[in-house]
Amino acid sequence: MSAVPQTKLTSQDQLTGLANGFTKVSVNQQEIVKIFNQKSGLVMQGMCKFEEGFEALYPLFRGLSEAGKPKSLNLRFETSDKSAFFHYPVSSQDEVSIFFSQLILLLQKEVKFKKVLKEVITNLNQFKAEQSLLQYAMMD
Repeated sequence: MSAVPQTKLTSQDQLTGLANGFTKVSVNQQEIVKIFNQKSGLVMQGMCKFEEGFEALYPLFRGLSEAGKPKSLNLRFETSDKSAFFHYPVSSQDEVSIFFSQLILLLQKEVKFKKVLKEVITNLNQFKAEQSLLQYAMMD
């Protein structure tokens, strides 16, 4: 994950939210994940918790975060409640914030993609049903 992707959602807003201790990540006005963090001495610690209905994103989140996380970021995953706990040195705040922003943008894109894919599949099934009805009507 080298550069922050350009989207309508600003990474700066997410960076600000992460620095301030609480971020809600939404797509289509639905919250998908909440990220809490706080400073404790020279360490930032926190957690990410997926909202009900979006727990299916947890494996993707886990895989992506393991693949490209900064070395200074320590993550512990709790599969039973679909959450992740983290801590990192305060000196790594910018690097970790950028990492989480990139990760969040990828999750948001995944949710949008799945929504569009579902619509495409629904439209295709409707088209097939209409085609079958037309064929049946022409055979009578």
